[in-house]
Amino acid sequence: MKKANGSNNGLENYRKLLLAKRSELLSSFRAKLDTLVGPGGAAPEDLAPVFHEQFIALRLNRLDYLQLKMVDDALARTDEATYGVCMDCEGPISARRLEAIPWASRCIACQEQAASVHDFAPLAERAERAA
Repeated sequence: MKKANGSNNGLENYRKLLLAKRSELLSSFRAKLDTLVGPGGAAPEDLAPVFHEQFIALRLNRLDYLQLKMVDDALARTDEATYGVCMDCEGPISARRLEAIPWASRCIACQEQAASVHDFAPLAERAERAA
C-alpha cells in the first residue's frame, strides 16, 4: 500500500479531529448507559416504554460503536503513515473529504462505487462489512 504524502502538520490536525471524535463517541456511550439500566421495581405493564427506550439506545450504541471502530482504524492508519490513502485504489483521499470525514478510508469515487454495490443494505451492515 502507498504511504500518505501529507505534511506532518496536516496529519497532526487530522489526528486531533479523530481524537476529538473518539472522545465524543465514548462520552455518548457513557451517557446512554443510564437508559440501558432502566428502573428496578417497575410494574410489568409500565416497562413497555422503558424497553422501547432501551432498544433505541442499543441501536444507537451499535452505530456509535461502528463509527468508533472506523475512527480507531483511521488513527491506526496515521501511525502506519497510510492515512489519506484510499484502501481500494491506493490513490490520495482529498483534503476536503478528510476535513469533512476524517475517518474516511476511501476516495469519493471508490466510496460511491462501494455504496452502489450495497445500496440496499442497511448502514450498519455496510459498516460491518468495511471493518
